[in-house]
Amino acid sequence: MDNHPGRALTRRRLLSLGVGASAAALLAGCSPDAEEPAGGGGGGAAFEPSLSAPENLEQTDITVGFVPITCASPIVNAAALDIYSHYGLNVTLRRYTGWGELWTAFVAGELDATQFLAPMPLAIHHGFASGQRNIRLPYVTNINGNGITVSQRLAGQVNGPEDFRGLRIGLPFEYSVHYLLTMDYLSSGGLDPHSDVDLRIMRPADMVTALSVDQIDAFCLPDQFNQRAVAEGVGYIHTLTKDLWEDHPCCSFAVGEDFAAANPNTYTALLRAIGDSALFIDDHDHRAQTAELMAQPAYLGLPEPVLTAVLTGNFPDGTGQEHSIPDRIGFQPYPHESYGTWILDALQRWELTGGQQFTTGAEHSAAVADVFDSASAAEVLEELGSVTEERSAESVLGRTFDPHNPLEWSEQTAS
Repeated sequence: MDNHPGRALTRRRLLSLGVGASAAALLAGCSPDAEEPAGGGGGGAAFEPSLSAPENLEQTDITVGFVPITCASPIVNAAALDIYSHYGLNVTLRRYTGWGELWTAFVAGELDATQFLAPMPLAIHHGFASGQRNIRLPYVTNINGNGITVSQRLAGQVNGPEDFRGLRIGLPFEYSVHYLLTMDYLSSGGLDPHSDVDLRIMRPADMVTALSVDQIDAFCLPDQFNQRAVAEGVGYIHTLTKDLWEDHPCCSFAVGEDFAAANPNTYTALLRAIGDSALFIDDHDHRAQTAELMAQPAYLGLPEPVLTAVLTGNFPDGTGQEHSIPDRIGFQPYPHESYGTWILDALQRWELTGGQQFTTGAEHSAAVADVFDSASAAEVLEELGSVTEERSAESVLGRTFDPHNPLEWSEQTAS
């Protein structure tokens, strides 16, 4: 495999990242018309909608893509608890197993809206790789919720970034915070990620098995996979990515600009539904209930103990240690501009902008503002009582990232 990060993503390359999936995997398994378990399973707290449904919805039948991981919980939970129905929507959730497939389907217009890794909307909107569609990103679906897991074969041998020299590291997609943050983490240990490690882009669902059969030595993925590796005794959690970048974005909710512009009331209904869902999950009193719901085959179809460990933050790490980290994953949806600026700067740093250059803070800000729909998010989230105040800076790998002067941070990273 060509591991150079600047390699263009062609249609064939995108589709190859979903190897093993077929049309049968593109399931409309969470449509309100499908047979599903009743919402609010397990006798947990009943969901009470916070807002009313907008009037005069232009379109009520909506198709939304997702990948079955914990990061999708706000999108999927809105189906599990009939939240979409309350806001007047008939949402069909279409399941994909790889990010390349999802990218291709969205660009082809097969989806009205979708879960994406946070860097993907910027890349698609600005045409950094194969396939372009104008896009709005009103929400991040989760903050934190990821980690780097290492094979149990290497227990005691990998203690910092410098110890990854020569190892095979699985990553879900070039246009992911997992990829970008791992590249910077490795660099912080004096490694050249291009030559000192073997980076392998793989479907997330394949990586625990790959770790167990010695095809890879480590991976950086959403926490369900980290916890599965621990549960199966094949890996240990080296670090949570929240310890590299506190409250970092992971996945996002994105909507086609054509769809949002033609259906403003429907767009508002979607934001109300997913915002309401996200804040319901963000309440720790609802985490165990959410794990039980999401574990069902109609939704994420994952082992309930794994989801409970991730969502509650009470978990073993595979080294014999038990942890209680309530903010292991969070669901505050506001799309801070500083998130987008760091992502854009990192994409440029690792040659993933298709040759486009952003040289000033103002250029970064304008490119992010073209995609991040913070105004629509704030309008809904303020009504829901969520955080909408912009973050003035980020702390990544122990250094302050100033979104007004992003290249300063890049220069420090390179030195």
